[in-house]
Amino acid sequence: MLDLRTFERLFKEHHPHCLAFAIHYTGDPHDAEEVVQLVFSQLWEKRAGIAITGSERSYLFTAIRNTAISQWRKQSVRSEKEQSFGQMQEVEVHLSVQARELENRLEQALKKLPERCREVFLLSRRQQLKYAEIAAVMGISVKTVENQMGKALKILHQELREYLHLFL
Repeated sequence: MLDLRTFERLFKEHHPHCLAFAIHYTGDPHDAEEVVQLVFSQLWEKRAGIAITGSERSYLFTAIRNTAISQWRKQSVRSEKEQSFGQMQEVEVHLSVQARELENRLEQALKKLPERCREVFLLSRRQQLKYAEIAAVMGISVKTVENQMGKALKILHQELREYLHLFL
C-alpha cells in the first residue's frame, strides 16, 4: 500500500528523471509531461493495491514506457481514423458532384426524347408502372410500350455514355 508521504517522496525524487525518460519515448516535452502525469495519477488512484518491492525508478520507468506506448498506439489509431474519415468525405463530395452532374445530364437527355417516348420512360422508371399498366394509362399496346422504352433507353444510353462508366 502506498501512503501520501511515500507518494510525495516518489514524485519529488523521481519526477525529473521520469520526465527525461518519457521525452526519450515521446520525442516531445509536452507529450512526455502528459505521460508522466498519467503514470503518477494512476499510481495514486491504485495506491491501495500497489506495493513496489524492487527499484522504484525501474517500476516508474516501466510504467512510463508502457503508458507512452499505449498513448502512441491510441494516437496512431485516432490519426488513421481521422485520415480515413477525411478520405471518405472527399469521396462522398466527389460522388455527390458526379451524381448531380449526371442528374442534370439525364434531365437534358430526357428533354431530347420524343414526347411519347419520354412519357413511357417516366411512367416506367419514375412511377414504377409495369408495361401493361403504361399501355392501359396511355391507351396503347404493350408492344408499343416495349418499342418506345427500347427507343428511350437507346437514346439515353447515347446521351449519357460518358457518364455510364463512372457508375458501372
